[in-house]
Amino acid sequence: MNLEHLRNFIEVTEEMNISSAARRVNLTQPALSRQMAAFENDTGWSLFDRGAKSIKLTRSGEVVKRHGAELIRQVDQMESQMRREIEGEEIRIGYAPSLASGMLQQAMGSFSQLHPHVRLSITDSSSEEMISGLRDHKYDLVIAVKNEDPDLEWVSLRQENFVTAVPVKHELAMKRKIKPSDLDGQKLLLLSRADYPGYWKEVTNYFKAQEINSKVAGEFDGISSLRLGLEAGLGVALVAERSQLGNQVKAKKMEPAPDPIFVGAGYLARGKLEPWLKAFIAELELAAGA
Repeated sequence: MNLEHLRNFIEVTEEMNISSAARRVNLTQPALSRQMAAFENDTGWSLFDRGAKSIKLTRSGEVVKRHGAELIRQVDQMESQMRREIEGEEIRIGYAPSLASGMLQQAMGSFSQLHPHVRLSITDSSSEEMISGLRDHKYDLVIAVKNEDPDLEWVSLRQENFVTAVPVKHELAMKRKIKPSDLDGQKLLLLSRADYPGYWKEVTNYFKAQEINSKVAGEFDGISSLRLGLEAGLGVALVAERSQLGNQVKAKKMEPAPDPIFVGAGYLARGKLEPWLKAFIAELELAAGA
């Protein structure tokens, strides 16, 4: 079975549209159509029911889609493993800067002194990107808000409390603590609902429970862009207490405080945890408790 043809078949089945799949795999529509016909001929299976303007999967096509996706995943995993064994160990880490930057920096410094042969690759990622990155074997480890995903295991690192972030010239900047009534009517800046669903849920649940009436004035793809919105005076935000906010933004404790979030190091539950990954997690635990 031609693995390139199988990969492109999986792409076609994502939208059941040859034109869309052709754009994603950088082929022309006729070239991809010929390739799919060759794939059917090579396997001896009829995979598509072709209509005048649409295509559907046959029973054989459904089977190849289901098992083919798993086969591609395994091939990619083994290829990655071979490359890492040949080129040297590497830990690929996805992290949220608002939760992990200081802790991660300390852990990387300590780990690199003890394990100089292991490369560390870090990527600033949203919650959704981290979870999908683990499943797709793009990441070996993520530092994020813990969740109940059955495919993941977590090592607890620390608890993070929410604070209200306000520009230094904002009317709330002089208050010692922020009460729900203070937030009523304020323009609210939030991390993106699509990228940070857990954060969004916690914040909106708090506003609902405290009967706070405010307007979402902006959504941001990360803490850096959110900080720019705060510095520009676009509104106030709820962020993790240890977020790097700069000197133009003040962090104010809240009363009553929202439920805290719990930060952990997450990895895929199945499979062997390599010794160097265990060692890095241990450094994260030490950094989190410092």
